[in-house]
Amino acid sequence: MEINIEKELQTLKSEYNVFKEGLEKQETLNEKFFKSLRKRPAMAISKEIRDRMLGDVLTVPMIIVICVNIDWPLLFGILVSLWALVDLGVSLWVSRKLGMNHLLDDDVRTVTEKITGYRRFYTGSLLVGIIPLTAMLTYIFMRLYAQADDPATVQLITVSGIVSIIVAIVIALFQYKKHVERCKELLDQFEE
Repeated sequence: MEINIEKELQTLKSEYNVFKEGLEKQETLNEKFFKSLRKRPAMAISKEIRDRMLGDVLTVPMIIVICVNIDWPLLFGILVSLWALVDLGVSLWVSRKLGMNHLLDDDVRTVTEKITGYRRFYTGSLLVGIIPLTAMLTYIFMRLYAQADDPATVQLITVSGIVSIIVAIVIALFQYKKHVERCKELLDQFEE
């Protein structure tokens, strides 16, 4: 009888070890699965900040070339380039500070803080960017109006300016909505 109990205990122990190994494998698979689910919006957020920095880098030579080719004041090109370089510097600083390249490597609390910090940065940069953008557009329209010869040209400048501004606002709002959705999707995955 004692041998049967010992045999059963060993059988139960071996079954428990097999069950434990299976459970550990399942936990590892679950973690890999959830990490791959989180990776898509995390990669989108990282791509978003890389695209922003690339746009800033491309703005500098493009605005200088435009100013030289259409005979606009170089000071305007320099000011726009400075704005782009400041945005590039701040974006790079935020990206490194928040560790956006290794977003999913930390614990849940740290990752959610990073995502929330990036979301605040994105919103703040949009709000702060309104001031230089308004100054730039005002200068552009004042310059175009000063060069206009007749009322038809003034009307064309006004209509094309209004349409361009509306299209730009719609694009910015669409991008902001996508940004918020990506951040929310990633935060929701970490809260589960």
